Amino acid sequence: MRLKPPRKWKRLTAVLVIVALLAAFVNGWYWLPTGSLTLQRVRAAAAALPEMKPLSGRVLFVSPHPDDETLAAGGLLQDVMERGGQVYVVFLTSGDGFEWDARATTRELRINHADMLRLGLRRMNEARAATKALGIPADHVSFLGFPDQGLTPIYLQNYLVPYTSVHTGVNRVPYAGTLAPGKPYTGQELDRQLAAVYDQVRPDIVLAPSAQDGHPDHRTAAYLASRLASQRGETLYYYLVHGGLEWPLPKGLHGELPLAPPRPTSQGLQWQRYPVTAAQRARQMDAIRAYKSQLMVIPRFMWAFVRQNELLLPAPVKGSPIPPADLGK
Repeated sequence: MRLKPPRKWKRLTAVLVIVALLAAFVNGWYWLPTGSLTLQRVRAAAAALPEMKPLSGRVLFVSPHPDDETLAAGGLLQDVMERGGQVYVVFLTSGDGFEWDARATTRELRINHADMLRLGLRRMNEARAATKALGIPADHVSFLGFPDQGLTPIYLQNYLVPYTSVHTGVNRVPYAGTLAPGKPYTGQELDRQLAAVYDQVRPDIVLAPSAQDGHPDHRTAAYLASRLASQRGETLYYYLVHGGLEWPLPKGLHGELPLAPPRPTSQGLQWQRYPVTAAQRARQMDAIRAYKSQLMVIPRFMWAFVRQNELLLPAPVKGSPIPPADLGK
C-alpha cells in the first residue's frame, strides 16, 4: 500500500515552486521563460529612452547614504571628470541605521547602540575608499553625519528640537571627520549644513534623489536638495536607487545589459539614458567592492547597478510649463 504524502508537504512543495519561479523572474535566469521575458523587457524599456548629452562643469552629488553615489552614478561621475569637470559628493547620513549590516559585521544577532556607531564609522571609511576608486579627490567629499532612517522625522517633526536616533541613541553628530561634529540633529541644522556645502561647491549641476524613491531618507533628501538648487538657479537632475519591489531587474552582475527605470516617466518627466564605458564600469565595480559591509548583506542588489547606462531624470527648467502628471503610467 502506497502512502500519500501529507497535505502539508504538498502545500510546502507548492510554496517552494512559487518562490523558485518568482526568483527566476526577479533574477532573469536565462534558462527559464520568465528570465528571457525579464531581459527582453529591460532591453526594450531602456532602448525607448532618450540618450542624454554628457554632463560637465561642477557637479554636486547629494547622497543620502554611503553607496548611493556609486550605485546611481558611478560611471557618470567618472565621465564628468574625464571631460574636465569637477565632482563633489556630500553624504547626508553615515549609514548607521542598517541593522543587518551591523549583525553581519559583528557576527552577533543582538546589537547595541555602540555597534551601530561603529557601523557608521565603517561605512564612512568605505565611502572614502569608494569615492577614491572613482577618482574623486578626498577634499571633494563631505560628510554631515546625520542619522540613517532619521532624515524625515528630523525635517518634519524635529526642525528645532534635537532628534534622538533609535539606532545609535545619540541626538547630535557623533563622528569625527564630518562638517560640524557635535551639532544637534535638527532640521534647521540639516538645512544650514547642506546650504553651506552648496555655498562652498557652487555647483553648476546638482544630482539629487528622486522624490519617487522608495526610501524615506531619499525622499526627504530630494526635497532638501531640490529646494536649495531651485533657489540658487542650479541645473537639477534626479537619480533613483530604491525603485520599488525588486528593482532593478535582473539582480546580480549583468554588465552587458542596459538599466531601465521602473516606469519611463515620473510626474510627466521622462527618464534619460546616460551611457557609460566598459572602463568606467570596471572602476564602478572597484568602488562597489569598497562597500564590504553592504556586500555581506545585499550583494546582488549592489551589482545590479553595473550596466551599460545610468539613469537621470531632468527637473523642469525654471519658467517652463510643468508637464501633466503621468497618472501612474
